[in-house]
Amino acid sequence: MIARVKTLPSQRRTTWLLPETWTGNLWIRGCIETPDSVTEADDSEAEFFGIYAQDAEGLHMWVEDCDTREQADDLAKHLKSLFPLSFA
Repeated sequence: MIARVKTLPSQRRTTWLLPETWTGNLWIRGCIETPDSVTEADDSEAEFFGIYAQDAEGLHMWVEDCDTREQADDLAKHLKSLFPLSFA
């Protein structure tokens, strides 16, 4: 499934890949990048925020990284508005 939108002021990207069996659930996690990996972090310590879409099997697929929690929340709301029904 591909979400497309013509304009979204807080984001430069206008196309996001979502799982074919996306349940409509999104998971936002604060993240810290280390030399070897990316690690989940408390929002107050996060360097950026990852958005993940849940599929029908309960797995989470990365969708986008945002600089702030507010940007991540706005993008999550936007994606949910494009696909208001759950596929699960």
